[in-house]
Amino acid sequence: MKKKIELLMLGVVVVAAVIVVVLTSGGNGRNGIDSVEAAISSSELKKEITIRNVTDEIVHFSIKSADASVSSQEVSLEIGKISHFKTAKPLFITFERAGRTDSYELDAGKPYSFRYDEDDLLQIYDGSHGREDAVDLAPYVPTPMSVVEKMLELAEVDADDLIFDIGCGDGRIVITAAKKYGARGIGIDIDPQRIRESKESAKEADVEDLVSFRMDDATKIDLSTATVVTIYLLPESNALLVPQLEELKPGSVVVSHNYTIPGWEDKEIESVEMEDITGSHHTIFLYRR
Repeated sequence: MKKKIELLMLGVVVVAAVIVVVLTSGGNGRNGIDSVEAAISSSELKKEITIRNVTDEIVHFSIKSADASVSSQEVSLEIGKISHFKTAKPLFITFERAGRTDSYELDAGKPYSFRYDEDDLLQIYDGSHGREDAVDLAPYVPTPMSVVEKMLELAEVDADDLIFDIGCGDGRIVITAAKKYGARGIGIDIDPQRIRESKESAKEADVEDLVSFRMDDATKIDLSTATVVTIYLLPESNALLVPQLEELKPGSVVVSHNYTIPGWEDKEIESVEMEDITGSHHTIFLYRR
């Protein structure tokens, strides 16, 4: 009986201590609760949706939350600029495209970009990041393994090569080159999650001694030591890399998945069309510096 009373008294003391902490936090109970709510709110607002304008025109759009009581916001996004929307919930975006109105739901915490589609019409795509200090080259879309194999085959990769993969994603190109041909490789990506995935995959493939991965802005790296460069970006992004590609040593090759390199028409030596296992069509362009 005595033991039960002692346990009961201990419980009372603990509850009292908790009450004291709440009441003294911020000066009174309400302020203590407010501070907790503020902390939760602050945590939620760490999420944001970013929208970058990668087109050559000012883009006008409206954006609103799913809450019908909240009115939509009209935005004019200048060329090359980014709009930031702090939100823990999806937002709905509406814009004009080819004389009609298009609407999309945007997920909280994700980057997006206004670009032109294959018909040169305004469209919104997943972005690669929402950073102000780096160019958004392309969304993350993994290259099918059959295309990876063909890219390396066309480049005639061997153990003497140093491959730079721009926008390396999960690292599959340089990892495959290392495992199959013994080539060295460096993967470049701006997304820390992709770099983590690449390093984990390299460890699993047991090629950590041949490959490395760097989180960096691809438009600012030195490519002059590469013998092979692989890219799966967009045409305007490929154009941005031309000054760096011009620094490659004569005889170096560049392999581009699906998109040509503007201004390098005279350096294209081959293009190959193929289908992956899903039936999707791909074109691989091979260039020699």
